[in-house]
Parts: sequence; structure tokens; C-alpha cells
Amino acid sequence: MDKKQIKMELGQRGYDLSMLAEAINKSPSLVSKVLSRQARSKRVAEAVASVLEKNIAEVFPDVPEYQHQIPAKSRERAARVEELRAKLQVDTND
Repeated sequence: MDKKQIKMELGQRGYDLSMLAEAINKSPSLVSKVLSRQARSKRVAEAVASVLEKNIAEVFPDVPEYQHQIPAKSRERAARVEELRAKLQVDTND
């Protein structure tokens, strides 16, 4: 989605960029720049996607940095660390 599409969809839901910025404690300028792809902020991008009830990849498909999800749950994270150890053949007894 481009900036115009995002702003239009936010407006249809009764929001504007300054309201979103205030809600997430970010400047309206940063929010605008993220929508224009002039700045990067995964926090802002996630907030926009959440308000639009879309996946971040749908809203910002052209920003690769936003596409990678780091496992949030400790169990998921531990499994991913073990996967990395196996790939790298790291001995945990070092």
C-alpha cells in the first residue's frame, strides 16, 4: 500500500496520522515518513498494520526489514537458538 492508500483507509476508520502518532508516542513526522518510505520504524509499521487489521507484509510489501519476524515467545526463541546451534554445529559445553 502506498501512503495515500494508507491515509485513506485510516480515514475510513475515523483516524488520521496525528492520532496514530499520539497513540504510539511517536511524532507525526515520523509516521508520515514511514508511510512514504523515507524512514524505517517497525514499531510504526506494526501499529499501522494493526489499525488497518492487515498483515505488515500487506501494508509494506516493499520493505524487507519488516517482513522478518523474530520469535517472541521464549519457547519459540529457544527452539530457534537450538536450530542455529545445530546448523552451526556449536558445542554448548565450551
